[in-house]
Amino acid sequence: MIEIKKFYDDNGYYLPIDAIENTKIDKAYEKLIKLYQNPPKNIKHPWNLQAHLLANWIYELCISPPLLDAVEKVIGPNILIQSADIFIKPAKGKNHINWHQDANYWGLNPYDLVTGWIALNNVNLDNGCMNYLPKSHLKNKIEHIETFDKRSDLTRGQEVKIDIDNKEIVPVILKKGQAALHHCLLAHGSGPNLTEFPRIGIAVRYLPTHVKQTKGPPISMILARGIDEYKNFKMDKIPTGDFDLGAIAEHDLASTPHAPSNYATS
Repeated sequence: MIEIKKFYDDNGYYLPIDAIENTKIDKAYEKLIKLYQNPPKNIKHPWNLQAHLLANWIYELCISPPLLDAVEKVIGPNILIQSADIFIKPAKGKNHINWHQDANYWGLNPYDLVTGWIALNNVNLDNGCMNYLPKSHLKNKIEHIETFDKRSDLTRGQEVKIDIDNKEIVPVILKKGQAALHHCLLAHGSGPNLTEFPRIGIAVRYLPTHVKQTKGPPISMILARGIDEYKNFKMDKIPTGDFDLGAIAEHDLASTPHAPSNYATS
């Protein structure tokens, strides 16, 4: 068996992780399709960003023990959740996600954030799976340009200013319920969904408690595992219901500082 941390440190990613059982994933997929078709009208900010603050069943997906076990092997036992963003690629869509680094957004130091990407349905090249550029995390922070590409699902069409060798690209092909981990400095992107069904994934950002924020609008956290001896961030409340008024208020508090930047830091 491949040792997770060594492979992650060398390549900037690790996959696959059998994270969540199919029955739980299928129920979540159905709920997210309904939310996508009929978005909540009483929420000020995009419901799919910081979604773990809105519903307990979404939060529970983020703290799946097998997923947290893998994250722990990479960043240690004390784990914070910074955000959980739901990406829904519509059927027969044309949009893509430019090659980018997650570290471009949050002003964190050190760059120890890891993204856990959970597949809610089978993910492959046809429906727009992610693609990784292995070892690109070793280049440190890469300059980005803002393309404002109208077909990009990134808020400003952000894109790394480097040449991508197609021979080096690793497609992130996952079965539903599986997850992949990638370093916040790893360049990644994805193509359009060419199939008849929406493709859904949840990108959960995990970081160890020693990380600090050095710039940008303030971000808040939930302690997912372990203890927070550093207390570098304001703590969010774990939702107990399903889009109830208390959860919506908490979501508003966490999201409001990022609205002026069009949620580019979410």
